[in-house]
Amino acid sequence: MVTAPPIVQANKLTLLGLINQATGELGLPQYTQIVNNTDSQAVQLLALAKREGKEFFNMANRIGGWEELRKQYIFQTSAITGLTGNTTVGSAVVTNISSTAGIVAGRWAVSGTTLAYGTRVLSVDSSTQITMDSVAVETGTAVDLSFGQDAYTIPSDFAYFIQQTYWDRNFRWQLLGPLSAQEWQVIKSGISPTGPRRRFRVMGGYFWIDPTPTDSTSNEVFEYYSNSWCQSSTGTAQSTWAADGDYYTLDDDAFILGLKWRILAAKKLDYGQEKQDYDMLCQRLVSRNGGNRDIPINAQASGMHLINNANIPDTGFGS
Repeated sequence: MVTAPPIVQANKLTLLGLINQATGELGLPQYTQIVNNTDSQAVQLLALAKREGKEFFNMANRIGGWEELRKQYIFQTSAITGLTGNTTVGSAVVTNISSTAGIVAGRWAVSGTTLAYGTRVLSVDSSTQITMDSVAVETGTAVDLSFGQDAYTIPSDFAYFIQQTYWDRNFRWQLLGPLSAQEWQVIKSGISPTGPRRRFRVMGGYFWIDPTPTDSTSNEVFEYYSNSWCQSSTGTAQSTWAADGDYYTLDDDAFILGLKWRILAAKKLDYGQEKQDYDMLCQRLVSRNGGNRDIPINAQASGMHLINNANIPDTGFGS
């Protein structure tokens, strides 16, 4: 579940309005349509508008991205326990399973006394049978099996993680990671204790968790930077312009100034002043975005004090 969805603010210009404002300031013709307009000038303006949106989107990377595009993502772990099945040594097929409902191939792992550690579900063959990515190490009948989802989807508008925001809200501790490929294989393939702490890795477009969850109640959370720097007229997040009625999620004035100097540059005209105006505005926006902490005059002062002698009561502590 993604929180902080995009919202169309009042007094925002549409894509068509933004382009006409920029061309109007340059003394160029106004348009009644940009998207799907075959006029060569309109095609170029749309291309420059897409370029400006993408470049301005990346401009704030050094501060963790524009606050308008920072989002929180929460997902719940999934697991199915209490199932049984039959295994045959040397075979990757498990038969006579109580039920395979809810198990998704490629995203779920399976464990049991006759299976190798780290075994995953390769395919769900029927309501009573699966194929694993590893063969069983022993033959068994009615073997107790536990299934857990260890690979979770990442939001479709994901650009990159905001570091140190990975948490398990049920256990109230940080997720350890992201692990490197080498660290992940040590845990999955080596002889090492896993411990109670959850770790994670990003691979193949999925958020992988270890140890494999055995419950369906844990809430995992992280924050990320969205690539949806524009949105439709109804507020649907988008990563590029799609219609004349789309809105810019970021600063309209910055977009207009950015488009102006790009138009002049594309026409091989002098754009020095326009680029300077744009750069100065961008510097102000970056420095103000998301607010700033005070810089204490006392050099010994630090950040938040969650637990110290300043906020522990004199009596009744722990009661």
